[in-house]
Amino acid sequence: MKVAWSATHQEFLLTDGYYFSGLYKHLCKRKIEIEEVDDFDRLFEYDVIVFNYPENPFSSEEKEKIREALEQKGKKIIFTAHFKNKDGVSEICNSITRDYGIDILPEGIKDEMHHLEDDLFIITTDEVKLYREGVKEVVFPYSAPLEVENGAEVVLRARKTSLTDSGKKSPVLIAQKRFESGGKLIVCGSCIFWDNFSLFRLDNLQFVVNIFEGAE
Repeated sequence: MKVAWSATHQEFLLTDGYYFSGLYKHLCKRKIEIEEVDDFDRLFEYDVIVFNYPENPFSSEEKEKIREALEQKGKKIIFTAHFKNKDGVSEICNSITRDYGIDILPEGIKDEMHHLEDDLFIITTDEVKLYREGVKEVVFPYSAPLEVENGAEVVLRARKTSLTDSGKKSPVLIAQKRFESGGKLIVCGSCIFWDNFSLFRLDNLQFVVNIFEGAE
């Protein structure tokens, strides 16, 4: 499997070893080839494309290429955001994901009972609905909540003890849309559940590997 980590829209970069050295190392160990790609057209030569916190908007032409990759070419495309629409990233992602029934809300999520490091935003959850093989619990820091409709599936939820800024319990953290081509759109409310802080806590590493490999 070949994974393109986009460097085309001012994303958090895979080559920033302080944050993502663990992810790169452990995916390579599992024969998942992952490469940082700074040419938008080249992204679509890969099986999986990651837009990890894209800070620059997508053009109409780029959105059309993403649509074709999902609906016709069977690509898996992953978007990640952050809480409270930081840097406008949630809305940049929504410009694509909303058409497929997944909306990233401009809010944060706290859990007073299940969190790490005395930080209510570094929530943990065992509400793993997909990609759960070998996974019981994950940490999902500083996530935005998602709204899901139009046949999109829930991959991960926060616990019932969690609350969004608007007072909703157990929000969706990751959602997925499947396409007849075999393509998948995966949208994550957090962009740091696979960084060096989170990856080796609880079952995050196995969860991340499952997402890339498709082990639901």
